[in-house]
This record gives sequence, C-alpha cells and structure tokens, in this order.
Amino acid sequence: MEDDKKYLYDRLIRLGDMMGDGCHHEPDGKWIEREYRDTLKLLGLSPKKSVKRDTKSINKFMEKRLQDVRCECGGKLFQSRKGSFIATCSICGKRYKLGARKRG
Repeated sequence: MEDDKKYLYDRLIRLGDMMGDGCHHEPDGKWIEREYRDTLKLLGLSPKKSVKRDTKSINKFMEKRLQDVRCECGGKLFQSRKGSFIATCSICGKRYKLGARKRG
C-alpha cells in the first residue's frame, strides 16, 4: 500500500516536471496531461467537479411548455422528474424532449 502511494507520488512528480518543461504541448504529448489527471484521481487529490443545474428555471419553462404541447394520441404530458426536459404522455407513455440546456 505504501509502495503504491510512493510510486504514484513519484510518477506525479515526474509528469509534473515534464509538464513544467512544456512536453505536454508537443504534438505527441497529450498522454502526459491524461496520465497526470489519472494519477491525481488515483491519489484522491483531484477536485471533484460539481454539476450545477438550474432546476427552478427548467421547471418554470416546462410548466409553460406542457400547456402548449399535447401527445399525438391526445393525452396530456407531464414532466418525468424535477429539473428534466423530458415529458411523458399520461395515456400511451411516449416520451418527448421539450427543451435543451444552453451551452455557454
């Protein structure tokens, strides 16, 4: 266990030195960034990315959209879950995507 951690820290230092020298900017140097990131994850040092969703505005958008749209069978649509752009028909169960997130 200790040997594994020591090996990972040594590898992290070696990769960091290579990045400091600018080797990761070379045409075949993409592997250095990838391996550095993977080593950070293995050591538990990488920051966790949190996905922030704006569920309140999505729900308001879906309320308005669900009033305008009906299923092909004539059934009423309902939001499949909070914060989702997916609507499901109450009669036939068909699913519709009524919106999309804006990519910034």
